[in-house]
Amino acid sequence: MIDRLFISKNCPDCAAVRAELDMEAVTQDDFRGTAGQELRVYSALSNDATRELLDKFGYDGKNGWYTPLLIPHDSSKPRQKVQNIITWLRENGMTEK
Repeated sequence: MIDRLFISKNCPDCAAVRAELDMEAVTQDDFRGTAGQELRVYSALSNDATRELLDKFGYDGKNGWYTPLLIPHDSSKPRQKVQNIITWLRENGMTEK
């Protein structure tokens, strides 16, 4: 079970999400959320890299996918709104205490 969070540089919404993240959750491979899931954060430094990264995971920008983007482990609907992403992260123990 893996939650995947995609963020990019020079994206104000991504910065808001990044500011909420618990860096231990982001950097520790053995971290687990409240449901036992891993958290993987994918960060791109250019728009082209962001598009390519999202495309590799099946979230083509031509179809309205952009960062920030959270793909939950439970196969529920992907989240793109900042507050929805932050709420998910908080509920799953992935934000600063």
